[in-house]
This record gives sequence, structure tokens and C-alpha cells, in this order.
Amino acid sequence: MKTLPDRFANRFGLEFHHLGLAVSAPAEATQLLAPLGYNRWLAFYDPLQRVNVGMWLHQAMPDIELIWPGEDLPSPIDNLLARRHASFYHLGFVTKNRADSLDAMARDGVDIVEVSSPKPAVLFGGATVSFHEIPVFGLIELIEVSTSIEESNAEAVDTTETT
Repeated sequence: MKTLPDRFANRFGLEFHHLGLAVSAPAEATQLLAPLGYNRWLAFYDPLQRVNVGMWLHQAMPDIELIWPGEDLPSPIDNLLARRHASFYHLGFVTKNRADSLDAMARDGVDIVEVSSPKPAVLFGGATVSFHEIPVFGLIELIEVSTSIEESNAEAVDTTETT
């Protein structure tokens, strides 16, 4: 179980959480993830994000969030998937305070542009997420939490079949 002590001790108050992998459909990606030792944790349709999301966990390798188009069109990943069948496209970071983290990056001269305003995310137990483009780095997702993500999802129910 992840907890919040000193893992946020860097200047930006961020902890790496996951790699975001956009896919047209999850079945092909899961054919690689499962034999690598990944276990599916949760999968949901998120109406606010307008995508299906599923988290795959591993004891020794980075966690991977699978994202595939949802029922509502257009999906935020449609343009990306029109160019590639699958693509790692964001890095997810946990923060205790999004505003403080963004302010710290700005003070260090990091050029950061908000791409998606803060919204609660079903996959993370309602924790607020936002997406930001850093031109010299790429897209990051900030997950603002006050408790561990695992604790906030302890009662969550898996509602989406991904295989």
C-alpha cells in the first residue's frame, strides 16, 4: 500500500505514479501485460474523462494506466489513436497540492500549460486529476490526493471487462 510520508520531498512535491498508455482496445495490450507479471487492479468507464480506464499493477515495474475510447464521442485520445494504434502519451504524478506543485514548477522556470482542468477521476476514487503539457517534456497528469489511492479505492468495484 502506498502512503504519503517523504515521497513528496522533491521541489515540486510530486511522486511518479504511472505511465499512461492509449489503446484502441485493451485486449492486445493485455496480451503483453499479463505475461510480464502485471495484474489488473480496476477498470471503469469515466464519463467526466470520456474514456475507459484500467490500471495494471506490477510489484517491480511501473504501473500502467490503459486508456481507450469511451462511449461518448469524441474522446480526448481520438486524435492520438488516429495516428497510432497505441501510444504511451502521459506520465502520472501524485501530489498533495496541485496548486503548490504547479507554482513550484513555475518558480523553477518550467513552461507548463493546462490541457484539461481538474476533474474527479473514477479510477482514482474521486481524486481530482488535471492534465498539463510541458513542451520540453510532454503531457503529465497530476492526481491530487490526501490519502493513498489504494485506500480511497478500497471499496471500488470493477465494472468494465478489459479482455
